[in-house]
This record gives sequence, C-alpha cells and structure tokens, in this order.
Amino acid sequence: MKRLILGCLLFSTSSFVSALSLDAQRDIFTETLALQEKKEWQKANQNIQKIDDYSLAYLAKYYYLRANLDTVSDQAVLDYIANNKGKIAAEDLQRSYLFHLSKEKDWAQFMVAYPRMPNNRQLKCHYLQAAIATGNAKKAWPDAQKYWLSSTSLPNACDDVYVFYQNSDLLTQNDIWQRFELGYVSNKRGLMRFLMARMNKENLALAKQLYNLHEKPETLLNSDLFNSRSASSFSFLVPTIKRLANKDLGKAMELYNFYSKKVNFTKSEEKQLKTQFARIIVQRGKIQYFTWLDKELGELGNVSLIEQRIRYAIKRDDWKNIEFWISQLPDDKRNSSAWLYWQARVLEHAGKSDQAEALYNKVAKNRNFHGFMAAQKLGVDFSLNAQAIVEQKGSLKGLEAKLSVIEELLYHDLNISAKREWQRLLSNQSKAKQQQLGLYAYNQDWPYLSVLASINSKSWNALNIRFPNAKAELFVEAAKQYNVEPTYIYAITRRESSFDQHAKSPVGASGYMQLMPKTAEETAKKIGLTEYNKVEQLNQGELNVQLGTAYFNGLLTRYNGNRVLATAAYNAGPHRVDRWVSAEKKKGNKGIEIDSWIDTIPFYETRAYVQNVLAYNVIYQHVFGKPLKFLHNEELSGDY
Repeated sequence: MKRLILGCLLFSTSSFVSALSLDAQRDIFTETLALQEKKEWQKANQNIQKIDDYSLAYLAKYYYLRANLDTVSDQAVLDYIANNKGKIAAEDLQRSYLFHLSKEKDWAQFMVAYPRMPNNRQLKCHYLQAAIATGNAKKAWPDAQKYWLSSTSLPNACDDVYVFYQNSDLLTQNDIWQRFELGYVSNKRGLMRFLMARMNKENLALAKQLYNLHEKPETLLNSDLFNSRSASSFSFLVPTIKRLANKDLGKAMELYNFYSKKVNFTKSEEKQLKTQFARIIVQRGKIQYFTWLDKELGELGNVSLIEQRIRYAIKRDDWKNIEFWISQLPDDKRNSSAWLYWQARVLEHAGKSDQAEALYNKVAKNRNFHGFMAAQKLGVDFSLNAQAIVEQKGSLKGLEAKLSVIEELLYHDLNISAKREWQRLLSNQSKAKQQQLGLYAYNQDWPYLSVLASINSKSWNALNIRFPNAKAELFVEAAKQYNVEPTYIYAITRRESSFDQHAKSPVGASGYMQLMPKTAEETAKKIGLTEYNKVEQLNQGELNVQLGTAYFNGLLTRYNGNRVLATAAYNAGPHRVDRWVSAEKKKGNKGIEIDSWIDTIPFYETRAYVQNVLAYNVIYQHVFGKPLKFLHNEELSGDY
C-alpha cells in the first residue's frame, strides 16, 4: 500500500504570495536541488512551495516524484502528467512511472496509465505483459505480431510474452519462420538459434541446413535447397550469394551465373545481387572485375556506386572515365557544385580553357568547398551569399514563458534539459519564428541553440545565426597561444559540436572540440597541462578548447603546416591519413593534386568533414571581418 509522502504539501495551492526576486528564487531552487540530492524531501518540498511561480518549480516537483514513485500516490503522478502536458518532464515522468509499474507488476494500473503500445522497446514488452495479465491479449496481438517481426533481438521481458502467444496459437510457425529469415538476412546468428528452439520438427530440419549454409556460404553449390523457386527455402538464395560475395566475390559471381540459368532470377533479384557485386568491386578496387563493373553499372542506376566509380577514376587521373561516369549521373547530381567542378577539371585537362572557365564561374557562385576551389582557381571573390536575420519586434510574443524556462535551465547548468526544451520549442514554430528564435539565442550568447534554429529553419544563408562568433575569450585566446588561425579553430568547433560545450559523441568524444579521452590525456602531458586529470573536465570549455587547439597544432607540426592533412587527421586519426596518401606518392613519385586527394578520401564522413572545415574557415573570416583566404599556396601546390 503506497503512502502519500508530503502529497498535500507538494500539490496543494501555494499559500505564499511570491514577492521574491529572481535571484532569490534561483537561490532557493539551487538549495532545493541540493536537498533533493541528499534525500531531504520534506525540506526540499517546503522550498518548492516558496517558489511555486518560479519557471522551474515544475522541474523540482518532477525530481521529487521520479525519486519517490514507490511511495507517492498513483493519482499524484497522473495529476502531474496531466497538469504538465506538453512538457518534456511530464513525458519523462510517465516513462519512469511505467517502468516502476512494470517492476511492481501492477499491470492494471499500467493499462490505466498508458493503454496503448509505447515507443520505448522495453516498455513495448511491458505493455504486452500488461495486456496479457488484464485479459487483453487478443486485442494487443496485432501490435505484438508487428513487434515480433524484428531482425534484432527483443528485450528479455518479451520472452514470456511470446511463449504465451505461441501457446495460445496466435504466434504461428509462419511468424517464427518469417523472423528466422529476417535474422538470416541481417546475419544475426544468435537470433536464428533462438528461433530454431521454437520451431516444429519439419521447420527445424530445414533451418539447421540454412544455419550451416549461413556459416559456410561457400558450400552453396553443393546444396539442394534451391532447386526450384517453389522451394520453401528459395528466399534464402539471394542473401546467401550476397553473403558469399563478401568472402569470395569470384565464387559468388560463378554461383550467380549457375543459379540464374537454373531458377531464372527476377529483375529485382538480379539488381540486388549485381549491386552487391558492384559495391564490393568499386569499394575494394578489384580491378580484374572492372570490365564487368563498367558494363553493368549504368543499368543498375545506383547513384552512390557511380559516384564511387568517379572517385576511383579521380584517384588515378583517369580523365576519360571521370567524364564518362559523370555523364551517367542523373541531372540533379550531375549539376551539383561538386560534379560541375569536376566537369570543369575535365575540360581544363583537355585544353578547353574557355569552356572550363565558364563552368568554374558557375561553380564559384556557391558557398561551399567546390565553390571556393573554383573561385580560387579563377582568382575571383568568394561568394558568401549571406543573408542576416534581423529582429522583428513582437515576433516572439507568447513564447516568453518557454524562453524563461530555457534561460533558467541554462543558468542552473541543466544543459541537456535546456537543449531538449529548445528543440521542442523550435519544432512547433513557423520558419520565420524559428529564425527569430535563432537570433534571440545568438543575442543571449547561446551559440549552440542559435545553430539548431538555423538548421531547423533550413536558413542556410543566415550566417549570423548559423555561424555565431561565440566565446572569443576561449577560442581566440587558445588560437593565439598555439599559433593557429582563430577562424580555423572556430571552423573545427562549428563542425565538431556547433558550440555545444557539453556535446558527447557515441564513441566518447566530448566538449566543444570533441576530444577523445586518450587524445586529451596525451595532449595534456605533451603541453604540461597539469590541471587536466579526469574525463569529466572535457566539458569545461577553457580546458577543452586549449587541449583541442594544442592537439591540432601538433597535427600541423606533423604535416608541415598542411591544414588539409591535419584536418583529416583530426577527424580520422593520423595513422589513417598516412595510409591515404596515394600509391605514387609513397613510391617517391609525384602524387595527386589537392582537390583529387580531398575528393577521394575513402571515408565519407572525413571527406565531408575536411571540405566543411575548409569552407567554414572562409565563412568565419567573413564573420570576423578578416581577408578571405581559402587554401595556402603550399597546400595548393603540394602533391598527395
């Protein structure tokens, strides 16, 4: 039986008439969070009553309810969710509440609180548990069946759910077989074994043969599983050949020819297989198959593969194939600034200077890497196409309360909550209001939120909100200390985190300049920065920028001041950049030119990163009123 701890105190109408200043309210809120941290709930709730009209009072109430779900009443939680509808805290509390009810196995209350399939993977299982426990299993089966047909393992909480459905004859052998095929195609052997344990004898015998074939696709020729299209295992043939192609392309192509005569592949199946072959050939540079590739590639219509084929030709100065394969691109791609630039390069190489110049002039109108490359070739001004967002008085009327919440969240360093609230606010506004919010954020010195607004509103030319000149005391000072162009450090930071001091990548890079812990530790030792001693400090702006700038300066030293190589190394690591130098250069011969090297960086992410940082540097030169310079002469004239 739950007890309602301080429920009346917490949820009653406050008897306080707030005459407190904003500073006083902030102090009380800070004290409240400290009390909650120490689990001094009575004192904390008394404090909440004092600041009931403070814009973050709702958040303190949320922290209390979330921490005390085992003691507060169900009604108190449901009332909070209802009274704060539309707020992220209410949604978070609802999710925590559902997990709490699941832990308590209070399935009846779960269905009251959320009588439909949730979005959270784990809660989907709990919802199905609740449906079964409350007699709603059949009603929930369509949702359960849809969730079952997944190519990945489901949470453990779903195990008993699907045992129930199988015992109830709702989950059939056909459902199990469909999911086994999904597991086979996505190479999930653990899932395949799990499903085999649920099969009847007939399906299990076939599944065992397929499982063995999955392990050793090279035995496909000796298999009798695919003698006709009517065989129940036939749908596994194409994924088996595709899997074999990754191990032995030649053998896979032989088997494709063998089975194409035997079972008559459909156009769709042919395209799947040929696309897989083409991808392996072009990505792994399997020259012996290029005759086949060049014959089939145009028919496949795969734009990405054609672009990879062009880059393969660029890497080798193969001008004939550069020209031909660009001509095979669809109009929108062929007329993009990147491929127009390379069409101009083809013309230039062929000695058609007037035609090349006309194309370069067209490309130079773009504010991007290829536009700046073309402008530098021509010796003309860079096109910035800048359109500043200007303040429209009264445009944010009605949003004052939401902006106040975000301001207070940032004041209290509740940065994740602030970002989430800002994203929610942006998502509900028109483009014009999103732009005004971006300008508001810029004026408030919230650079990351300013950039988010420019992205949400697709305001690509609004340079004042898209490329904020943030925190000069950090970036300019660090750049001066390590003798790096300040605009270049801005460019790197804009590309890395968009000035989010608390950014964290999935692989663990942190802070403004997205440093990995090991890199930060090694750099701190190298420059004698004794203040840095733990990973959490990477969210401290000054330390992060100092370490990131020092690290980039070290890369510049390694590559003799070449920013192109140093920038690629900042993203992908110097060991990879050293491998990417062309074969001719490694032999001591003349390598390839700078534009060829950048456009053929093997990793898409790094290729885009280098292009963006170089372009962003020019944009930041504009922002700070500096002379516009793109590539240094030494970078342009070098060979790679």
